[in-house]
Amino acid sequence: MKDLFVTALIAVALLTSLTVEGLKKLLSDAKKTYKPNVLAAIVSVCWAVLATVLYVIYFNVEVTSQVIVAGIALVILSFLCSTCGYDKVIQTLKQIATK
Repeated sequence: MKDLFVTALIAVALLTSLTVEGLKKLLSDAKKTYKPNVLAAIVSVCWAVLATVLYVIYFNVEVTSQVIVAGIALVILSFLCSTCGYDKVIQTLKQIATK
């Protein structure tokens, strides 16, 4: 599950970043005001929830506390990856894992 989680994190972070950039362009063209971090948070929640639901359906997995925690972690980490950068998040996770 660890490898699949990292793959999902990369995919969701990439989709979040691309979607946010697209939405920012649309909102700027429409001369609408927005907060980029709030926009990134909303988009990362949407993509992460979708990825978690697809995982549960595709692999016919029972929804357990582990799946819920992984989904929540996916939301938080994908938001951080899209706003701070993937390399910084992975570096932090490796530092935590070695301690």
